[in-house]
Amino acid sequence: MASKETAGPKDTTSYVDLSSQSYSLFVDAYASANKRALDYSKSFWEIASRPYSTAAIEAAVQDNFDRANKLVSLTIAEMQTNGQKAAEFAEQFAAYAAKLQESYTASLKGLLDTGLSNLNYVKDTATQQFEELAKRADEIQKTAVAKASSNN
Repeated sequence: MASKETAGPKDTTSYVDLSSQSYSLFVDAYASANKRALDYSKSFWEIASRPYSTAAIEAAVQDNFDRANKLVSLTIAEMQTNGQKAAEFAEQFAAYAAKLQESYTASLKGLLDTGLSNLNYVKDTATQQFEELAKRADEIQKTAVAKASSNN
């Protein structure tokens, strides 16, 4: 029966290891997202809170357009980075999910194989006991018939 098995405990990573790796993946992604958010907020604040260099209206308007352009560029770059990191995370998580599914399938196969083996053992034992009971019943019947015929 062992030759029929395609996957066993040595062929797949354990469920506990995969769960631990998946948890680490989530923690790393969360920490990275928080760091990026803090860096973005810091850069945004540095651009927005920069003091004006002159009191002239034309210069202030031009400075505001420059700031708006930098903020939009910063926001677009951050959104692109977030999208890229989310795609990378989804790809890694899908790979872990596939490994978890393999591990689960191998475990379930082992469980079913054990259950079938146990059922076969019970069936064989019940068949053997039934045959022994039938033999005993035949012996008792023969003994009873022999006693009955010797009494006549």
